[in-house]
Amino acid sequence: MTQHSLTTRLAEYISLVLPDAHGHQQKAITDFVLAVVMVQSCCQARLARFFDNFEAASKRLSRLLHNARLETETLARSHARALMLRLPAEGCVRLALDWTIEDSQHLLVASLSVGRRAVPLYWRAYAETELKKRMSLYEREFVRVLFAEVLSGVARRRFVLTADRWFADVDLLDLLNELGISYVIRTKSNYHVRVDGAWRRLDALAWRTNQRRRAWGRVWYCEGDPRHLYLVQARARDKQGRWGIWHLLSNRNLSAYGMTNEYARRFTCEEGFRDAKRLLGFAEARITCLKAWTRMFTLVAIAAAVLTKLGSVLVSHTGRGGWLRRVRSRRAARSELSMVRLVVEVLTRDASLWQLLDHERKLDLEAGL
Repeated sequence: MTQHSLTTRLAEYISLVLPDAHGHQQKAITDFVLAVVMVQSCCQARLARFFDNFEAASKRLSRLLHNARLETETLARSHARALMLRLPAEGCVRLALDWTIEDSQHLLVASLSVGRRAVPLYWRAYAETELKKRMSLYEREFVRVLFAEVLSGVARRRFVLTADRWFADVDLLDLLNELGISYVIRTKSNYHVRVDGAWRRLDALAWRTNQRRRAWGRVWYCEGDPRHLYLVQARARDKQGRWGIWHLLSNRNLSAYGMTNEYARRFTCEEGFRDAKRLLGFAEARITCLKAWTRMFTLVAIAAAVLTKLGSVLVSHTGRGGWLRRVRSRRAARSELSMVRLVVEVLTRDASLWQLLDHERKLDLEAGL
């Protein structure tokens, strides 16, 4: 492959992410991150065909993925540190915590919300056999390391963490309170709360006719091991006309509207997983070695971060109109493409877009189409 000279911008970013890696390691990661972006697949054979010498590229990729000196925890922390260095000086930093699964391999990911997408920030991988009866312990250890070590350079008052109902464990909530992290977490409908002097199931609390949201204030949550938390409920009808209800917990006294909106931002991580798995092809990675699989995810996470940074620049660039018209249409002021997909589409047509990648530029956490 004849690499476009402007992709040296990508090499500069990789050297920022992995300053302690050897030069040949940085070069290999740069080349395969570029291949992931351009090929949009994590199938090793397809990535190798991006290069002129298929056999040499296959061996080189295999050595990279199975290189024990590239510790998966170090890679994840380095990636998180590079993103944190480019945060705005002020403002809310929204994180979403969730699991993603491929076959028997599980990945716990903290994602950074940027506009309507989330970028993988920090992650750990587990085999299915490790998680039996230990998942909650691993989640708490992950959260403790995330905020006490990985993100220690950012004021904790700036963070808002959202998570789905599988994370509504009272021990995890206690840990977040201890760390001083604000959260909005959905809980299951069969939990009990103390309302009007009595313990009641969440799904037994009556609604007024067309009520959509309501704040119960501070209530006792979890009858077996009570905690004093703020409770909000919100509901909406699905396409079949059935009610879908969110039972939301927080350690902040938010309005019903405010807490519902914060939780709604959690779905940026679902969209981020979709970008990683479908757009960048991580779902096609058939790698049985857990650590090698995690190193492949590192390539995807770096690619997603690079595309997001490029997108943040693109949406405010004076020449954006010409690029945008090549790859998307607009209907009722709404784009049918995500920012990440748009950048991929533009890059495959015009490699000069790489020149906009500025690793010194601050992230625009509200950037979107």
